[in-house]
Amino acid sequence: MLRIIILLAVILISQNVFAVEKGGIEYTPKIDYSLINTKEFEDKAFQYYTIATKSAIEEEKIQNAEYAVGCYRALLSKHQDNPVYSLRLAQLYEILGQNRYAKEFYYRTLSIDENYAPGYEGFGDYYYNREEYRRALKQYNEAYIRDNSIYNVNNKIGTIYQKLGDTQSALKYLNEAYKINPSEELNAKIRLLEELNSSNTLYYKNTRIHFVED
Repeated sequence: MLRIIILLAVILISQNVFAVEKGGIEYTPKIDYSLINTKEFEDKAFQYYTIATKSAIEEEKIQNAEYAVGCYRALLSKHQDNPVYSLRLAQLYEILGQNRYAKEFYYRTLSIDENYAPGYEGFGDYYYNREEYRRALKQYNEAYIRDNSIYNVNNKIGTIYQKLGDTQSALKYLNEAYKINPSEELNAKIRLLEELNSSNTLYYKNTRIHFVED
């Protein structure tokens, strides 16, 4: 019992580990940290995380992100080599608009396990959401090297190449994404790109012939 009380005291006063910052105000959500090493605690953390990442209601998203941060900071303090906890913290801080902390935990995730493909995928999403496409592409490519079967990675790489005007590369990755998770929407996108790529190829071919004849 004494050990639990001491643990709670350390957790509650540790600003760097469990406090969440928002608008210059620090607070600690009411979470039962005495359950930290139980499956119940991890399940609750995942519940908060899932709502935070899936909810379309902003207030619900933020509140659950705040709770989830407290839980995952506690879990990561006990299991410092767990890349899953670190990645989720990065994503949660991103939801909360704490970009400095988000990037810190993306880097930490990859320092824990440099071969953790979801870590690169998450960092890629971070840059993609900010329209920093070349930085996003670098992270997605690292994820692809480690696991080429992730739909989101293939789809995002293809989409970025499309934005950069490289239709052949775009088609390569979008077709890979389609094999992993086929959909009518993606199929239509691929068909349009194939038509565009065919038109571009014909244009450059005719241009080359024209120059040669001249």
